[in-house]
Amino acid sequence: MLTLKENLTYDQAKIVTEATQDGKSLFMQGIFVQGNTRNQNSRVYPVNEISKAVKAIQEKIETGYSVLGEADHPDDLQVNLDRVSHLIEKMWMDGQDGYGRLKLLPTPMGNICKTLIENGVKLGVSSRGSGNVTESGSVSEFEI
Repeated sequence: MLTLKENLTYDQAKIVTEATQDGKSLFMQGIFVQGNTRNQNSRVYPVNEISKAVKAIQEKIETGYSVLGEADHPDDLQVNLDRVSHLIEKMWMDGQDGYGRLKLLPTPMGNICKTLIENGVKLGVSSRGSGNVTESGSVSEFEI
């Protein structure tokens, strides 16, 4: 299996600010992975592959598993705790696309992201997973 990385532009994820007892929390919500669309890496993720991967992640979340993410990401699937910036709180399917909601965490990398956003920088969402890719770019056995 290959490590697969996909980048989605800032206009595909929106910023949500919510007040909490400790101040405010920043969230990003929107498309995390697009289905049946040739992406910037010339890959096509069939909807059934995305749906299985999204369902598997959401089941982990619902059973209490913390799905952490990094600001940028290395070439492997290992999550490096010193680079953690966010917690994925929820994933779901809407039409052909996999959507998600993440919370920026008060970690060094999360604080960098938060500061950038608060100062007008438009961040996108980048996902990584594994799967097989055919010569035509179709992805199978996709896992987030």
